[in-house]
Parts: sequence; structure tokens; C-alpha cells
Amino acid sequence: MTQATPAAGPAEAGAAAPPAVPPAARPSSARSQSGSPSAGMSAARRVLPPLVVAVAGVALWWLAAVVADSTIFPTPAEAVRSLIEDLGKADFRANVLDSIRILVIGFLASTVLGSLLGLALGLSAFWTRAILPIFYAINSIPKIVLYPIFLSFLGIGELSRAGFTFYAAFVPMFLVAVESTASVHRIHLKMSASLQVGWPRLVRQIVIPSVLPSLATGMRMTFGLAFLGLLLAEMFSSSAGIGYELLRNVSLVRMENIMGTVVLILLMALPPTIALQWLENRVVSKYGGR
Repeated sequence: MTQATPAAGPAEAGAAAPPAVPPAARPSSARSQSGSPSAGMSAARRVLPPLVVAVAGVALWWLAAVVADSTIFPTPAEAVRSLIEDLGKADFRANVLDSIRILVIGFLASTVLGSLLGLALGLSAFWTRAILPIFYAINSIPKIVLYPIFLSFLGIGELSRAGFTFYAAFVPMFLVAVESTASVHRIHLKMSASLQVGWPRLVRQIVIPSVLPSLATGMRMTFGLAFLGLLLAEMFSSSAGIGYELLRNVSLVRMENIMGTVVLILLMALPPTIALQWLENRVVSKYGGR
């Protein structure tokens, strides 16, 4: 006769399964790994190196001015003091605000149009092969060489400044958009075709997520080009803007004002550059693995 196996008693069952630890009583090592100390260390690693380089640059500038002991080579304090004096003038503030307005309009227009046209062209292999070499040739020409064309058609003034600012950023942004769209994995496009996915859904779910990291990088790169194009236009043929103020100080050999204007240009470029770098990091971390 077969004997039944006795059931495990309460003591045996308790020995086989260790008591569960409540979530509140568990060690806080997992929370410390993702808590504020590590986040603060990561933020410090991102902020401290540029800050150290900036402080070292100002210190070297100050040391060189002291060693040179020249009346035409101002110290950082003298440059900042002259900048504060210039900002106290209504005409100078109006020129700075005018440059900021044109820069924002030109950069945003070049980014939007360059991205949209690049996406549309990159989806066609024929038009990519036909047009891309022409734009690469245009992009290889020094931009200041083409500025007289803008003056001939748009005249001297705000329109030519805005047009040249747009052109300086549009061509590189367009090339980035075309290249990134043309390099989308063809296997994804073939799978979408086999599943009979429509073009709107294909662009929205496959193409755009694939090209967003490149477009974010292109935005960060083309902002500096747009700013450079604006300054060149204002220095060569304008009676307004921060580039005009810089060239006027050069003609009058006012070194304190020149260096102060350069400091202002750096301060104007810093916040957008940091914001675009942050945007690029977020987009790459979210879509970079696609």
C-alpha cells in the first residue's frame, strides 16, 4: 500500500521561504544610486569644465594685459566697464535689440525651412543625387563672397541683413536634413512598404524619429553660422546692429569698447548655445538608438 507523503508543517514552510522584507525596511542603496547626490555629481561634471575654462581664459587675458602694460590692450575690468557705459546709451541698446531680433528670425526660418525641404528631398533618391552636389558646391564658397549679391537684390538695410543671416544657416541645415533623411535604414522602409504603411505614417513614425538627433545637432551648429552671417552683414554694409557698433569702434581705435562688444557677443551667444546643447542631448538620448 502506498503511503501518503505528509504535508510540510508550519516550521518547515517558514524555513523554506524567507520572510519578505517590507519596501520601507529595505536598504536605501538602490535609491542612493539614482538620488540627488549622483545627479548633482553628473551636473557638476557638465558645468565645471566649461566654467574652469572660462575662468582660466579671463585670468590669461588679465595676465597678458598686465604684462603688456599697453594703453591699447585693456584688462577685462576695463572692457566690462566700457560695455556698461555703452549699454547705458539708448542707441547702443537699440542696435543690440535689433541684432537679436534679426538673429532669431533668420535662425528660426532657416531651421524650419531647411529641415522641411531637406526631409522632402532626402526621401527621393533621384533628387538627392541631382541636387545635393550643387548645394555642397554652394556651401564650399566663402559666404562673404556672395554677400554683394544680397546687396544687389535686397539693398542696404534690414532686408539684406536678414537674408544673409538666413542664407548662412539655411544651406548647412538643409544639407544635414538631406543627409540624415537619405541615410534612414532602408530595411525599415522596405518593411513599411511590405506592410503597406502610408507615407504620412511612414514619415511620422520612422523617418522623423530617425533624423531628429541629426537635426538637433544641425540646429546647434547652424546657430553660430547664423550669428556669424549677421555680424558680417552688419559690419560690411549696415548702419545698425551690434556688428556696426563693433566696426565703428574699430575705426575709432577704441580698444576698451571693442573688447567690451566682443564680451557682449559672447554673452549673447552663450544662453542659446547652452539651450541647444541641452536639447541635442535630450533628443539623442531619446532617439539616438533608433
